[in-house]
Amino acid sequence: MVTSQDSTQTGLLNLIAELRGREKEQERALEETKLNIQAVQKALELLREKYSIPDEQRERKSELENLRGLTLLKALVTVAEANHNMVRVNETKRMFLEAGVMGNPKTAYQRITSALIRSNRFEWASPGVYALVPEVVEGQQGASQ
Repeated sequence: MVTSQDSTQTGLLNLIAELRGREKEQERALEETKLNIQAVQKALELLREKYSIPDEQRERKSELENLRGLTLLKALVTVAEANHNMVRVNETKRMFLEAGVMGNPKTAYQRITSALIRSNRFEWASPGVYALVPEVVEGQQGASQ
């Protein structure tokens, strides 16, 4: 006599078999996608070599690595110097999160803005944009007064 427990168990075992079959199909599709990505990357690499096109991703990665370990203010000054003495808060936020300079995306915008406002190194230029103020050397400060 077949009990409801037996039929439930059989149903669950069939479901596991079906899910494993789907898993195998998805693994094959994933492997195919990975191969396609590798092929496109190789084509891009060959194109860059042939026409001497710089690898922007490597350059950006290098820029981001240079920001790691800096204080927030030093990182902001570095970004400003690389961008015609301007800091755009939204772009800088994304960059700092990607570089690991900041960890919490919820507070990053406010922390950057606060650092820019409190610092004597930046002045407001337009909404979300701050300009790097040239450093005043002490000997020059007295001469200008």
